[in-house]
Amino acid sequence: MTILITGAAGRTSGYVIKALLESPNVSAPDLRLLVRSESAIEKVHARFPQLPPRPSFVIADFLEASTLPAAVQGVDVVFHNAPTFHPQETAMGIAMIDAAKEAGVKHFVYCSVLFPILTKLVNHIVKCHVEEYLIESGLNYTILEPTALMQNIDLERVQSTFKIYSWNGPDILEGYLDLEDLAAVARIVLLDPKTHNRARYELCGQNCSYADIAHEASAQLGRPIECEQVPREQIIAQGIKTSMLRGDYAIDAADRMLYYYEKRGIPGNNNVLRWLLGREPTTWTALLRRELKSS
Repeated sequence: MTILITGAAGRTSGYVIKALLESPNVSAPDLRLLVRSESAIEKVHARFPQLPPRPSFVIADFLEASTLPAAVQGVDVVFHNAPTFHPQETAMGIAMIDAAKEAGVKHFVYCSVLFPILTKLVNHIVKCHVEEYLIESGLNYTILEPTALMQNIDLERVQSTFKIYSWNGPDILEGYLDLEDLAAVARIVLLDPKTHNRARYELCGQNCSYADIAHEASAQLGRPIECEQVPREQIIAQGIKTSMLRGDYAIDAADRMLYYYEKRGIPGNNNVLRWLLGREPTTWTALLRRELKSS
């Protein structure tokens, strides 16, 4: 079975690649990794040297339809994860679905977002359109809907500053998911797609607030951790400076998301994740014990 991973140089897809390569049922030749450049190939290959540069990698662009047939040719299962805050994110998803269908791909796994129906959030509704197109495409599919990722909080910075810098109010309830749990679910689905055909899985590991996370980090580090909310204007400015936010669309979408987070979080339910994993989802307590070095 050949598995295509899109956005292979990105963080989420990197976790999925790692999880797949750790499976005894997957070898390097089973994977095909879609990237946009030779430099991305070098980046991914440096992390996973067991992957031969060719034919493990294919260079393609979601917005250049002519580059996609070669990427999906001979592929059995696609894992698609698109760049966030891109003005053509919906078009990218549609192009990938069309290419997969034309190539006779047997199953399409789409990494979406928890509650794509939240129309106030631009970065959610664009994924809702992709989900709709995929469901109506005739392809076998599975949709993964992860909530906010625990890895979005920089724990190295927490250790060095003894502060957690929050996007929303310290007491706002938010759903969190460990990227390793997301990757584990992706591996389960990719290696047994028939069992998960036509499923939409809401993936949430734990609901808690920034204050809760700070309290647990304090317990793990043995000293007080402050929770400091960063003004969204400052977050936007930093995103522009680091080129994470490019163009008016990305800036507006991020601004709406941060404003939404200031008023309400996006908590979820962890029953589905527990069932898929066959164990308790990773909690903040478990993740902090795994990642933090006690001082």
